[in-house]
Amino acid sequence: MSEEIRKILEAVAREEISPEEGEMLIKAVQEKEREEIGPKGDFSEREGDYILGENEIVEEDLVLSKKKAIIRGKIKGDLALINCETFFSGEVEGDLAVIGGKIEFDGGTVKGDLALVGVKESGKTPVVEGDIARISNFFVSGILKMVSPFISNISVSSKKKVEGKE
Repeated sequence: MSEEIRKILEAVAREEISPEEGEMLIKAVQEKEREEIGPKGDFSEREGDYILGENEIVEEDLVLSKKKAIIRGKIKGDLALINCETFFSGEVEGDLAVIGGKIEFDGGTVKGDLALVGVKESGKTPVVEGDIARISNFFVSGILKMVSPFISNISVSSKKKVEGKE
């Protein structure tokens, strides 16, 4: 949760603003955060958080590394998350691979396989149509720690769009 959203929620709790005003402010902050990530359309390497909103679609495979990611939309391909801190409630038409990092599930759908390698997971696991593989042991953790410095903060994909818009 961003610092701005936390402050808004605290103002609502102190009854300085109404819940309706808080909701409007939170939506404005979220829209600002989306704009800071970059324009809709081709999406390439960027620093910072990655947010895929409910009505957004990624038309190809998506690879994220060392990011805070919120995945609520649809990915028409595979999703790979490498050492990310992720919230997932979206849909992946291919496979979902999570390597290292943390993931908080809030339902969602994975039409392919789900692979969790050395991951701290929580929440309600998505509906998975394929196989689920969980690999977590001391050996894997050691390898991930050795490889982690060589994997930079990357996002690789293209054709991110809002549903109904090109």
